[in-house]
Amino acid sequence: MKIKRHDMILLINPKTTKSSELHTEFFREPNSGILYLAAVLDNENIPVDILDLEQYADLSFNEQLDIIRNVIDIYQIFGITCLTNTFHLAVKIAKAIKSMNSDKFIVFGGPHASFQFNEILQEYQEIDFICVGEAEDSFLQLSNHLLNENNLYPHFRELEIEKKLNNIKGLAFLNSKHEILFTGFPDPIEINSLPLPARYKLPQDLHYYKVANIVINRGCPNQCSFCSRQELFKTTRIRNIDSILAEIKDIMILQNYEYINFYDNININRKFFKQFCKMFIDNNIDIPWGCELRVDTITDTEASLLKSAGCKLVATGIESSSLEVLKKNFKYQDPAAVVQGIRNLKKYEIPIQAYFVLGLPGETEETVSNTINYIQNLPLGGDDTIDYFSATPYPGSRLWDMRNGKDINIIESDFSKFDCQHVIFETEQLKYFKLKQLFKDVKNIEKDFIKRVYQ
Repeated sequence: MKIKRHDMILLINPKTTKSSELHTEFFREPNSGILYLAAVLDNENIPVDILDLEQYADLSFNEQLDIIRNVIDIYQIFGITCLTNTFHLAVKIAKAIKSMNSDKFIVFGGPHASFQFNEILQEYQEIDFICVGEAEDSFLQLSNHLLNENNLYPHFRELEIEKKLNNIKGLAFLNSKHEILFTGFPDPIEINSLPLPARYKLPQDLHYYKVANIVINRGCPNQCSFCSRQELFKTTRIRNIDSILAEIKDIMILQNYEYINFYDNININRKFFKQFCKMFIDNNIDIPWGCELRVDTITDTEASLLKSAGCKLVATGIESSSLEVLKKNFKYQDPAAVVQGIRNLKKYEIPIQAYFVLGLPGETEETVSNTINYIQNLPLGGDDTIDYFSATPYPGSRLWDMRNGKDINIIESDFSKFDCQHVIFETEQLKYFKLKQLFKDVKNIEKDFIKRVYQ
């Protein structure tokens, strides 16, 4: 395929970091999706760039659009990723691109677009395609079609082209009859066959990242009501150690990274967990790192292994001290076992970041009070933190599916507020205004905890 200069692809990551997190230890890489997409395209010799608007976060939104305006003629395909709370930004970017040149292709991806493709395509004519679910195969095939067809736009909805696109799994678009066509969920990606994320595509002359995110699995065997992972990734797949080690070495070569976060739940498989920790020990890896895991299953031996491997932080979702609330939300975790797991970690002086969720179905004022008491009695110290989040019904989650039933009543329709920091729904037990007050209370508990442990 001979590609002209203006047939390049630009992958865009809208600004996602909160203003309070800019240029701090929380300022992290863009989601792994566009880094993997860039690597896949680059491996196929398809010219691709990344425009990570996080790196321009000090600019106003209009100034960020000016950056796109200055390069609009270079690219033919614009792939835009979005979370639920950044969807409004992604739409504004798409509209701006189409207003500059209506012949450009706009492709949306990411979790929000994957679960809302019908609603999005019905409402926003600026969006030509949506890659649903894992997009490494679908976006590559779509890009090849769009760049190969002569004078394709605006004729991609003609029947002959439509038949070709219909063979690409994981694609949603308006067909020749202006009806929404969805080709079905894509097959699970063999994650060990993917190239390493294209961090080399992130410009280093701007504010650069110091914290790298490494994904160690796709999918999750758990069924928590507030998570959409199990629907986005239909099967659970864990990367092999060689692949993870290669990515760590790749990150260290880039030199600007000072810390690595590993996602998600590194101990969903005990055999892998031991191999993972042993990897650091056997290869003398000394870059600081942290991880997410389930603390309720951590034994003394495993905590000791984490310490020997150099783990600097463990993040864990505790959510609630109420067994009834946890079971109702398919979080099968014993709060007593959580306490023991924390004790095991603290024996080896591993810092802990503990997450809690307010307002899940089944929550009452009593369960909130009991959870606050539970937090205050956890064996946490001065290097630990707690974070309280508001239950949020992200599209694709069980909570979202409950929205038309008796369990929850969604009272906030502004997706920009779907950030775990706003009360989005009420329940029969806890109405909106009571939940708002309780959220203020638990955020104060969060602040008081920080003050207490640092005194």
